[in-house]
Formats: sequence, C-alpha cells, structure tokens
Amino acid sequence: MTDGQTKGLTFVTVTFRAEDALLRLQARSMARFLDASVVETIIVIDNGSPGLGTRARRSLLSEYGVLAPRVRIGRAEELTHLPFASGWTLQQVLKISVSTTVETPWYVLLDAKNHFVRSVARSDFVTPDGRARGGFHSYAAHPLLPRLRTTLAYLGLSESLADRFPPTSTPFVMNTEVAQSVIADVADRSGRPFAEEFVKQNLSEFFLYSGWVARRSGGWSEMLDGEAIQSPTVWGGAADGAGVGAALAEVTRWEAPLFAVHRRALGRLDASGTAMLADFWTGRELFADEREVRRFLRTAKRDRVLDAVRSRVRRTVGS
Repeated sequence: MTDGQTKGLTFVTVTFRAEDALLRLQARSMARFLDASVVETIIVIDNGSPGLGTRARRSLLSEYGVLAPRVRIGRAEELTHLPFASGWTLQQVLKISVSTTVETPWYVLLDAKNHFVRSVARSDFVTPDGRARGGFHSYAAHPLLPRLRTTLAYLGLSESLADRFPPTSTPFVMNTEVAQSVIADVADRSGRPFAEEFVKQNLSEFFLYSGWVARRSGGWSEMLDGEAIQSPTVWGGAADGAGVGAALAEVTRWEAPLFAVHRRALGRLDASGTAMLADFWTGRELFADEREVRRFLRTAKRDRVLDAVRSRVRRTVGS
C-alpha cells in the first residue's frame, strides 16, 4: 500500500460517555469484519466529560483485537482549540479538524452508533477510480434545510443545490486534502481560527465539506460516485419490533456493510425489538448469546443515564 489508490483507510469516530458501550460494539465489529489491509489507522476522538479513564481505554482497545496497535485515542482539546459551543456542534468541528492529523488520502467518519455487520473492502468506501462512495437526496422538506441554506449562503452557492445534495449521515468518506483545504479557506476568509468561525457562522460539517467541493469543482462527479454507503438505523422513535424489523430488512435488501442503533433506542427497545437484535447480533457473531446482548443493553442504558446526570450537574454548577 504505497499510493492514494491502494493505501489503507483511516476510520474516525468522535464519541462521548453516553456512547461508551456502543463504541465498544463498534470496535468489536471492526475486529470481526475489517481486514487489516483495509485499515491504516483508527482514530477515536474523546469529546466526553470526564474523559475515558485508563481502565476504560484498556477495555476499549481489547475489543479491537489485532487492530488495536493501529488505534489512536485522543482528547478533543488535543486536536484543536475549541470555542464554547454545544457538544453536538463541537463534534462537527472535530470531524473536519481531524484531517490535520490523518496520514491517509481518505478517511471514513463514523458515529459510535455505527457498527460493521459484514466483511468490507476498501472499494466499499473509495472507488477504484479514486472517488468517494456516497449518494444524494433532497433536503426540500428536511428538518436540516435551514442549516443547509446557512452553509450554502456562506459559500455563495445557490439554494437550488438543496434539491440534490450529499447526505449528512455516517459513514461519510472525506478526502483528507480537501478537508484540510476547507479548514485553511475558512480561516483565511474570516481571519479567525476554523473552529471559531464554524461556530460563529452556525455551519454544518458535511454541508460545508460537500458545498466546498461543489464550489471548487462545479459539482460532485469528480469526487463522489453517487452510490450511498448503507447503514440502516434503529432510531429512538422506532425502538420496537416494527422499527427494528424494518431496519434489519434494509440490511438484507442492500447487503449493507454497516448497521446502527441510536443510543436513545437502546433504552426504549421492547421485548420484540430486543429479541430481533439479539438474534441478528449473535448471528453475525458480535455477541455470544442473548444473555450477553441483554447485559450490553443494560450497560448502554446506564452509560446514557450517567452522562445525562453529569450534564445536569455541570449546568447547575455553571449557572
């Protein structure tokens, strides 16, 4: 692996304490389904408070199996100076800022909720002709349309692009050089550090990156192949048998490389949904049996509750 067409990929996840159990599942799935030739580096950016402790880091690294030596775990503030903003906004800043430390031509952004459910090749993320995998959809009636309009206006692009625009969901493949150029361009035009300008202008990471590519290239065909990377998701509002069943049907339909369960869904699963997930996960050899799945679900729910309590305490102390 010596050039941009064959070099392994960097996988990046920004995470926090409510997602610790999900991150361990993601790590386990990487050990199970990612061949070492696909992975150059795995970067975990810890944006939680408190940070991952020594024992938690050791437990997480053990889940990566033979890939553990390729994992880098770092704190968010070590990556870039972060202005005051919500954790969600800072997570977006970090997904582009991480490009300054990536040593491969491409990196794949994941959320902790994503985990692999089949073996993958480099071509699942980057085409042989050197373009990122990724599809499009309309934002005309999407709740994120106002944020897309804000970013399009910032870049001087037409709002008509909202009718067919790349997605804002993970996995999302970024070209490292392009992401670094976005950082430099935003800083140069504003005279402020990238993170500060990003927060001040209420930008969005995927919209900014994709919009910048469109402005530079006059479209996306040069950088994007138009084929979505499938990661069917169980969301918090559909954490029942019907919702889980629909998401799992999409995995089969698309032969999806990834699957996702949002942290809010884990605490709301009904008996039917839990049984379906247990059957699916054990079938993919991510868990030994249903008992282990139920233990994982209890841990994930505890992580989310503890993080919510800590957040309330911080708000109370800071008020």
